[in-house]
Amino acid sequence: MPRTDPLPPVPAAPETERPPSVPSPLIRAFPTAPPPPEPPVEVADDGTEQTSAASRAPGSAEPGAAGGEGAADAARRGARAPGRREQRYQETRARIVDAAAELFAERGFDSVSVVEIAKRAGVVEKTVFNHFPMKEGLVFDADPPMREALLDAVRTRPSGESVSAAAGSFVVAAVGLLGAPEAADGVARMARVIRGSRTLQVREREILGELTDALAGLIAEETRAWPGQVEPWLAAHAVLGLYASLLELARDRVLAGVTGPELSGELRRQGRRGLALLQFGLAGYAKRR
Repeated sequence: MPRTDPLPPVPAAPETERPPSVPSPLIRAFPTAPPPPEPPVEVADDGTEQTSAASRAPGSAEPGAAGGEGAADAARRGARAPGRREQRYQETRARIVDAAAELFAERGFDSVSVVEIAKRAGVVEKTVFNHFPMKEGLVFDADPPMREALLDAVRTRPSGESVSAAAGSFVVAAVGLLGAPEAADGVARMARVIRGSRTLQVREREILGELTDALAGLIAEETRAWPGQVEPWLAAHAVLGLYASLLELARDRVLAGVTGPELSGELRRQGRRGLALLQFGLAGYAKRR
């Protein structure tokens, strides 16, 4: 006997509206953080420190050089250095991420040491920590791209649309992208790694908590809620609860071999059912005036 949905259907938003910035907001698929501000010293791949050319006084001599260089020459050389340094930074970062992904897939997150990651990437341990202060950072972005994209979806929603509708629709669209064929291998690989590590599961919950706090803070600011008012937190927890549920469903289905249009359709259907529940209880809250 066919199962009937107890909740009213919610029309799908056009997919051209508020496209999510990345298919997997929590999982690190590639290096996304910009390089840090240029320091006065350069750290080579072997961990040694070298004085930056840009940090030397104009006109001072290079070590071992026959004579000093002019300020204009130093300025030109210093202006070229950041581009080369950034390229080296990104190349080294990519090698570290790739090496970590291979090792985690082979043996699991908790069984792999940073020393092993450094060795496979061809760098020293210090270099890995220069790029990723926490080992978990090799799997999760410390500041997921989803944060600003989700908050922007709420800030730019049209008049008359509730927070739960705007944020919930964004979440459903974002998770629906996990069904793309090109995302299947990455989702399945990271699902195995995360589910095999208590450390990563705890970190993922922390990140979801931070996203919830950010959304609740925005809602509280917009509605001028007084300290301790429960509605902003309730709305934020509901939206991020929907996200967490859909993310786990995506992992379950990908590990079971379901990908492509079938998975995307299932994620969107389940997402709309969850969104219907949010709308039923929260549709009248925080409408833009």
